[in-house]
Amino acid sequence: MEKTWFITGCSSGLGQGIAQSVLRRGGRAAVTARDPSKLNTLVQSCPERILPLQMDLNDKESIEHAVQEACQWFGSIDVLVNNAGHGYRAAIEESTPEAVEEVFQTNFFGPMRLTQLVLPQMRARRRGQIINITSIGAVRGALGNGYYSAAKGAMELASESLAKEVKHLGIRVMLVEPGALRTGFYGDRLKSSRLSIPDYDVLAEQYRKGPQTNRHNQLGDPSRAGEIVVETSLRPDAPFRLLLGSDAVQAAKETLETRLRELQLWMDTSRQSDFSENSFSGE
Repeated sequence: MEKTWFITGCSSGLGQGIAQSVLRRGGRAAVTARDPSKLNTLVQSCPERILPLQMDLNDKESIEHAVQEACQWFGSIDVLVNNAGHGYRAAIEESTPEAVEEVFQTNFFGPMRLTQLVLPQMRARRRGQIINITSIGAVRGALGNGYYSAAKGAMELASESLAKEVKHLGIRVMLVEPGALRTGFYGDRLKSSRLSIPDYDVLAEQYRKGPQTNRHNQLGDPSRAGEIVVETSLRPDAPFRLLLGSDAVQAAKETLETRLRELQLWMDTSRQSDFSENSFSGE
């Protein structure tokens, strides 16, 4: 595999796992992090086929510069992996506008800008792949994670549209919906609101960040997950959506079954909003 991959958020976790899998298979990788020094171990493992880049999804110039460097170094980008992001725990009412804006910039607007920058070269070659890492939180909104779920959900819907827009151009799109991975996601990178409204205290243990937030006992192995993402993406029959983790599978199954039951229960009511055959004259 001699494709060039552009992978965001590679200092640890799933991004690092994806990069390691790409390198093991003989691929080339442009890997990004806000602090490129955290990429040193990854770079030392295969210096001739890896390019470390500083990139901040909240900085438009940073995004553009990273893409330019990758293209100058490798010539082109064959696969874009939008992996970088972070969580934000707060009830909707406790969330601050500044924090919400940052969550959407990091988890949606930044990755979509990156996608726009990479698409022209993929269109020119009539091939390419975009892999967007979302979350099981995009399948169902979790208590106290409403804005994070909303940002990831926006990425999912935009990806659905994108997949339809670029299919005829030979470009494929894949969504990856991980459950809980044993990474730093639940540690320092997990942000929360300083505002605490007493009426939500009864729910506090379910979403507010505290000393027990990251017990490092999550089911998901980021290295194995990274291998699965790369292996699956290379298949000609790769799915549009790929769940990662037994917890993600269970959560998605329960959510979709509940949604289907509700649809069936209220289907007759929903249909009543249509014009009746005799109520519309066509004038």
